[in-house]
Amino acid sequence: MPELSITVRVPATTANLGPGFDAVGVALTLYADITVGISPEGHVKRNLDPIRRMALGAVRATYSHLSQRAPRGLYAVSESEFPVGRGLGASAAARAAGLVAANALLGDHLSEAELLALGTELEGHADNIAPALFGGLQVVAVDGHEVARVSPTLKTGLRFAGFIPELSMPTHESRELLPNRLSRADAVHNSSRAALLIAALTSGAWDQLRVATDDRLHQRPRSKLFPRMFDLFDAATEAGAFAAYLSGGGSTVIALTDARRAGRVRTALENAADSYEIPGRSFIAEPSRTGAEVTRRS
Repeated sequence: MPELSITVRVPATTANLGPGFDAVGVALTLYADITVGISPEGHVKRNLDPIRRMALGAVRATYSHLSQRAPRGLYAVSESEFPVGRGLGASAAARAAGLVAANALLGDHLSEAELLALGTELEGHADNIAPALFGGLQVVAVDGHEVARVSPTLKTGLRFAGFIPELSMPTHESRELLPNRLSRADAVHNSSRAALLIAALTSGAWDQLRVATDDRLHQRPRSKLFPRMFDLFDAATEAGAFAAYLSGGGSTVIALTDARRAGRVRTALENAADSYEIPGRSFIAEPSRTGAEVTRRS
């Protein structure tokens, strides 16, 4: 039997964007290429890294969902432009790639809704997996066993200038810091900002993004793991960014800006990180119009 393999290109994602906790995500033009294959020898490599382990977990979940037995000899290979545990959706990328690859191996029987529901079950939330699968701006809400999803058209011109610290902030650890209750004032604050955020992103009202990204639920509690986070926010906005926020569960800080100011904002983030002795690297990305796509079959 010849070896079978599917390569999937999948984008990084940035979620929450301040107040859109577990509800808003955008795909970025940073990519991972993940190959899932079936070795004819039937050997399975143990002690896999997290990305390959999650990709193969998604493959097996897809086979199980379709009442199929996963074949022996499954393997995964990954090359990525973004790291694990930094708030850029690495786990969602791995699982999206595994879902799309397995669906291709099985004849593309799963619908978009089924892929999203299965990915949400694996991830525990839908804000990263939706843009990883479908690209663009995604707004989601989990409704029982289903996931409601709308893909608003993001106004053109926005750039994402980011700084990725070497500090890892695994999602499960940063979520443990979140409050169990919010006051009515804080709930109204976040719900109004989340609505304003979508309106600003889709209309191009960039001047409203500073208010729209102001969050009272998760960013301040998570700053206990990253005390200089707000200093990086300030450096970005002082350099002309529209707003800055903690991407996903962190530790990546992203500033929303435009093409003209993106380089200056990126430099400001680098300089601030250097002054606070925060090692890491920076990037400038655009929204990715595409989600997970099969790029090679063999």
